[in-house]
Amino acid sequence: MVELIVGATVMALITVSILSLLVGSLYSISLGKDRSLGLALANEKLEYLRDLPYDSLATQHGTIYPPGSILDDENVTRNNVKFRVHTVIDFVDDPYDGNAAGTIPGKPTDLYPYDYKKAQISIYLVNSNAMVATLTTNLGAKAAETASNTGILQISVQDANGHPVANANVQITNANVSPAVNISTTTDNTGQVEIPKLPPDNGGHYQIIASLGGYSTAQTYADPSGSQTPVNPNPNVLVQKITNVTLSIDRVASLTAHVVDTSGTPIASQSVTVTGTKKIYTNPDVYAYSAAQTTDASGNFTVSGLTWDSYNVSVPAGKYIVSVSPIQPVAVNPNTSVPVTIVLTSSSSWPTIGTISPSSDNTGSNPTTITITGSNFAVGSTVTLAMAGQRSLAATSVTRNSSTSLTANFNLTGAATGNWDVVVTSGGNQATETGGFNVTP
Repeated sequence: MVELIVGATVMALITVSILSLLVGSLYSISLGKDRSLGLALANEKLEYLRDLPYDSLATQHGTIYPPGSILDDENVTRNNVKFRVHTVIDFVDDPYDGNAAGTIPGKPTDLYPYDYKKAQISIYLVNSNAMVATLTTNLGAKAAETASNTGILQISVQDANGHPVANANVQITNANVSPAVNISTTTDNTGQVEIPKLPPDNGGHYQIIASLGGYSTAQTYADPSGSQTPVNPNPNVLVQKITNVTLSIDRVASLTAHVVDTSGTPIASQSVTVTGTKKIYTNPDVYAYSAAQTTDASGNFTVSGLTWDSYNVSVPAGKYIVSVSPIQPVAVNPNTSVPVTIVLTSSSSWPTIGTISPSSDNTGSNPTTITITGSNFAVGSTVTLAMAGQRSLAATSVTRNSSTSLTANFNLTGAATGNWDVVVTSGGNQATETGGFNVTP
């Protein structure tokens, strides 16, 4: 019986290995055939483009204006295999005669950055979206670089640190010109897109949107009638001029809040409004993000897909914010998840903490002076620094500047480094800013 089991196991392993090899071989043969068909299809498409007039070499939604009739994507079947033919046609600015930015040493600024066109044909399998072939060719005209009554848009897409974002999606639209502009393209390795030969428009009708999967979205906005003004207005395109536009996007982040009362008990079904500091319009202000959230049964809520920014929280009438940790506005950096604790009370006389300045000092400093702003600071208020495992540090003196301001002096000699909680006691009630003061080496 043992010999039979061992023999069967060995035969099974051999059979599986042979079948795996057979499947892999069949896949390789099939992929080879698909690549041959795709390469032939790409050659066929390039030959079609070469037979067209130079001015007709433009796709329907590409970077060349006016748009042409060539499909950006089309499905073609060859030998019962479905392919997607993706066509990209762009202008090429040859550095021989300078560039539009005028950054090539010894070369002039080139106001006609469309020396010739480049066509790239990419062939994909429809069922798997795998690319099986790609071909590129340059296409020139007898006299492409001639005087023009058009303008140029030069768009830069960068991240929060000012670094270029490659392969970002850029959409340029303008329904106020004829034919309408509707261009969809991507940035190059330097995070830039250059669109020449655009019809002039000084009415702010060119809208630009930059996006990328997993990133925030940035765009320009039309100037509405009245006193309201966009922070990032739609650009104008002027004759023989280069209009530069910079848009910033970065990986999205999230904020997870835990809402409790002054005894630490979670508050369920509590409405909290989260508002960023970035604005879309001013006078009156319209913020890029402002939305009400509701806590779950554990007093939590999460806001996902946030743009990097600093965020404030507010609550409806009847509730008062005792403290927010980290202190608001809460900085949310790209590709981070920031935990926030919000302490609320229904007592309008409870002390609250709004700001702490400075928020850090060196160990051994004596005295260290801290100013705390908030509300409901009564005469005789005390301030203490607390850290788990350490002896609490009571302020050597506290000055009540007003009901909204306290000044506290501390002796940090021998104080442990790290984040200390700031505890304000007033009228028998306490407000705590968790980790509100940092003692550095």
